[in-house]
Amino acid sequence: MSVESGVSAESAAVGPQALVAAGLNHASELEHAGKLIKAAAELETALTAARATPYEIEFQTRIRLGIMLSDLYLSLDRIQDARALLADEAAFAERISQIMQATGTLPQKRAATSGCLQIRDRATQVALFGEPAPELSVKDWIVGVPVTLGELRGKVVLLEFWATWCKRCQEMFPKLNSLYQEQSARGLELIALTRHYLAYRGTPEAMGEELRLMSWTVAQEGVGFRVGVAKDERLQAVYGANGLPTAVLIDRQGIVRYAGPGAEDKTFNNALQQCLDA
Repeated sequence: MSVESGVSAESAAVGPQALVAAGLNHASELEHAGKLIKAAAELETALTAARATPYEIEFQTRIRLGIMLSDLYLSLDRIQDARALLADEAAFAERISQIMQATGTLPQKRAATSGCLQIRDRATQVALFGEPAPELSVKDWIVGVPVTLGELRGKVVLLEFWATWCKRCQEMFPKLNSLYQEQSARGLELIALTRHYLAYRGTPEAMGEELRLMSWTVAQEGVGFRVGVAKDERLQAVYGANGLPTAVLIDRQGIVRYAGPGAEDKTFNNALQQCLDA
């Protein structure tokens, strides 16, 4: 099937799930070919089909559809459409998650919780675009002196949310070290943020032990930028950063310009350069 051919009649005949899945695949081809408007139209058709038969579409397929279409809207400067779509899809995911918590198997409950959190986080992130960055709430600073976002006005600030148990986060630190060394002279300020996970709501002794683990981890990585430990999970919730790692880019005026996976996202480097050049 060529990039221009659309969903085949055979795909349409086998049921809603196959139709939506084919639409996702075709949209990916269109996006890869740079045909963003056509890719968005393909996903809009798939979303209409998914909403018409909501219980015949696999939950993760629906989550992928919502996130992929919203990201295309962002690429097309249709931010209000992206926000509206994500709000609707997050509400739908919440309903499905509630049903699964009441009636589903343990794997279904876990999958529903994960998918709901994923789409809700993305809705939170996109709602922040173009808005003032929420102030940080940091309990302990492992590396560097305490600072607020207000005090960093005039610099480009990159927030990186991480955890000691996150393998991708550990792989991220060498890249962040290099980025900071290369761009700090241009005004880049980098802050890695984590919280208590292993000792969450635990004893002071357990929290102290986990804090030592955090310190050991960043020492092993030779981290030279600030590392803070948030008071609780609320900072993650405010930034839509429950999935790890999550990067948030704030411009010199304190406005959020990017939130997402970071360097592995092709839009991140463009946003970073625009912020540094401003």
